[in-house]
Amino acid sequence: MSLNAFPPRLRERVRVSEPLGQRTTLRIGGPAQYYVEATSLRDVADTVQAARELGLPLFVLGGGSNLLIADEGVAGVVLSLHGMKKINVFGHKVQVQAGANLNTLVNRCSVEGLAGPQSLAGIPGTVGGALAMNAGGRYGEIADYVERVIWINPEGELQSLYREEIQFGYRISELRHGVVIEAVLQGQPGERAELIARAREILQQKLAAQPYSEFSAGCTFKNPIGQSAGRMIDLAGCKGLRVGGAVVSDRHGNFIVNTGEARASDVLELMGLVTRRVFEVHGIELQPEVQLWPGRKALAA
Repeated sequence: MSLNAFPPRLRERVRVSEPLGQRTTLRIGGPAQYYVEATSLRDVADTVQAARELGLPLFVLGGGSNLLIADEGVAGVVLSLHGMKKINVFGHKVQVQAGANLNTLVNRCSVEGLAGPQSLAGIPGTVGGALAMNAGGRYGEIADYVERVIWINPEGELQSLYREEIQFGYRISELRHGVVIEAVLQGQPGERAELIARAREILQQKLAAQPYSEFSAGCTFKNPIGQSAGRMIDLAGCKGLRVGGAVVSDRHGNFIVNTGEARASDVLELMGLVTRRVFEVHGIELQPEVQLWPGRKALAA
């Protein structure tokens, strides 16, 4: 493969065989065939076009949470949006780029007196990743606040979509099939001190119940309708189960933790073991919430 598919201005910033493990919250994963960190819409568009010319899939890397990358890495182009993180609060709305940290957004909205996004406090990752998977928790999900999203769709076209044009589901949205560039979120007027306190309260609840100080991808499985995956895993006796360096957290059953030397194959084997035990006990087959690379659907080349 040749770097000539990338425009000259971008070529010197393309990294070949770039390690990805340390760019994920699980600290697992092999290298990217090509890795590009975008700082502008032009960078994103050029990278999408280059991937198409090379005939390679495009993978979009946000904060690296909710992600398990294969030990052998990713054959394709990995696009990072970390360089696109502007946040602009105006009135009862906030315009935010996809690479912005979700908790930075929550804090900014709280300080600016914009109520709503506080329900997302404590969720790791970036805004783009949150939109792609419709991140949320017991207090709400990001789809609740979307007014408009600008993205590059699966056909490679720049497109602006309003909320009613976007299909959101439980921990999924059609946006994961393209590249989110930025979004406008809608909130309500609120009192600064109360919003800061509310965000802090939600964050502390998560810190108390989940192993945030350890390497994990967040919740491993989706909650079945009306049920808690973590509780089902606990009742199935899975807490503390280990495969290699991967272990089911003693603090929260729906978290698989990398104790330091885990491989992706360890995590996948442990996920399979947990799935089988839960099915034996509860008769329900858990579905992964964590995204798998390269097993996930990438933007078609």
